[in-house]
Amino acid sequence: MRILHDVACALEHLHDASTGVVHGDVSASNVLLDGNGLSARLCDLGSSCEGFSAAVAPSRAAVGSPGYADPFFLRTGIVSKTSDVYSFGVLLLEAITGMPAAGSGSTKNLTARVLPRVKPEGVDDLVDSSLGEDYDVEEAGDVARIAVECVGAQPGRRPTMQQVRAAIAEKAARSISKADYGHHIQLSKLLEIT
Repeated sequence: MRILHDVACALEHLHDASTGVVHGDVSASNVLLDGNGLSARLCDLGSSCEGFSAAVAPSRAAVGSPGYADPFFLRTGIVSKTSDVYSFGVLLLEAITGMPAAGSGSTKNLTARVLPRVKPEGVDDLVDSSLGEDYDVEEAGDVARIAVECVGAQPGRRPTMQQVRAAIAEKAARSISKADYGHHIQLSKLLEIT
């Protein structure tokens, strides 16, 4: 959750900058972790656009990685901040389920496989089985509901990255603070060594 919060902060910063930059290719492969796994960096701004929204010229390469690309963009060729919100929602679903964003062969994308299974009462059957019981059930449900809002079919009804970041900070505060605690312990040990 700390990594996802870092990515949400980066996107919020891009979107709220004076020019309003759209990343255009938010995906797990464009999230880098520092050497100690303490913080995340969003990379590859090769598909980025300036301004609130921009029509993508037909000669321009497609924006978004398979499984992460906003279906609205794929239908219309219009990319906006809500395209990044959609991709970030897919990233949230990946983190919860441990499943890849893009299906292989005839298998559907993650959103098509998972969204019908997200229920108001919880997402226990969706959580990555490799976690065993080592996760916060309530937090997983809350984050899944944030993801559902992010990948909504109507771009105008999706939350802003500022709203998404705030919701993650609130709903996943326990996990984020645990990560911060571990981060401070590791930093203090590093300072003692040097």
